[in-house]
Amino acid sequence: MIVAVEGVSNSGKTTLATSLGQRLATETVGCYQHVAKDPALLGRPLARSEDELLQALHVHLAVEEERLRLAAEAVHRTGMVIMDRSVDTTLAHLRAVGRLQGLDAEAPARSLVKARCSAGAAVVPDLTLLLIASPEQLTRRAQSRPEVPSLYYAEDFATHFYGHFAEPVAKRVVRVDADLSPDDVMLRALEEINQHGMGG
Repeated sequence: MIVAVEGVSNSGKTTLATSLGQRLATETVGCYQHVAKDPALLGRPLARSEDELLQALHVHLAVEEERLRLAAEAVHRTGMVIMDRSVDTTLAHLRAVGRLQGLDAEAPARSLVKARCSAGAAVVPDLTLLLIASPEQLTRRAQSRPEVPSLYYAEDFATHFYGHFAEPVAKRVVRVDADLSPDDVMLRALEEINQHGMGG
């Protein structure tokens, strides 16, 4: 089974994904930034055209092929994998940046991602845990991560990002309050995983 952890930067995705992997004795596949051979190719924070948005998407989908390989190997070994982000991130990010910049590449982007998923060239999570953090919480957490562009956790960016999950690629998305303590977030995540027959 494949469980993805989603959310904007500073919402606690990587912390939760790593903790779930340890708790469930399974593997975690890192986000695009961590798996990419050259993260600089993933694109600038604010694209200047629809073509630039789609080019960045193509780069992410090339990295997704490696993430798919890692996920398949993990599922083969343990029957489960935890993904730090998924292809829904690529569409949510493109949507948010596009709307902030007055660009619209959402339809061709969704068609491309769905085609990759249908071809078995991208991971489709069985369950996505979408971490929702308040603007105040995101700003507090950002103080310990000055390297993260503020755009990626700004309130307007987050609103557009979360909006994508009204029509996600994942089979099921569950919203989790990321303002809770890390222990409570973990418990909520485990409850959802167990409820969907993916735990232990």
